[in-house]
Amino acid sequence: MQEIDEIEVRPFSRREDYQLMLDYFYKADDSVLRGMGVDRLKLPQRDKWLDALLADHHKPEEERDRFYLVWMFRGERVGHSSVNSIVPGVEAYIHMHLWNSRLRRAGLGAEFVRQSTKFYFERFNLRKIICEPWAENLAPNRVLEKLGFTFVRRYRTVPGVIAYEQDVNRYELRRPN
Repeated sequence: MQEIDEIEVRPFSRREDYQLMLDYFYKADDSVLRGMGVDRLKLPQRDKWLDALLADHHKPEEERDRFYLVWMFRGERVGHSSVNSIVPGVEAYIHMHLWNSRLRRAGLGAEFVRQSTKFYFERFNLRKIICEPWAENLAPNRVLEKLGFTFVRRYRTVPGVIAYEQDVNRYELRRPN
């Protein structure tokens, strides 16, 4: 697949990376946010969120709340992944978002996630990566299964500060030997 050659995954490196990520959330219509399990009313004030993201970005890596990767396709930023609850040498929780809706269902998302998990396993020497998408959001659930993540369980929770209460599916991927 030629398109895979046109994919790049790299760490966020500048303010614009964070601004584009915030655009994804703030410019999304309510149905898209609901589809991700996000409650628009829980989004922080944009400037405050950006300031917090940039402050976190400038901390030493071992003190950061999250680590972000930007997804590039044909030289354009089209999405991101992040990990949080990072325990170096042990585990982290991955999140994934393909900003460009025209690229969804084209098989690119799985490749972005594959490259992201490889990066996180190596960068943080992880043994396990965990992902807990909204159970009703079929796309990320299919991607995780396609990439060999193991379904662990389904349960009800509020998975993050911008999310509403929902059923999530917990998946885990062990580091390849």
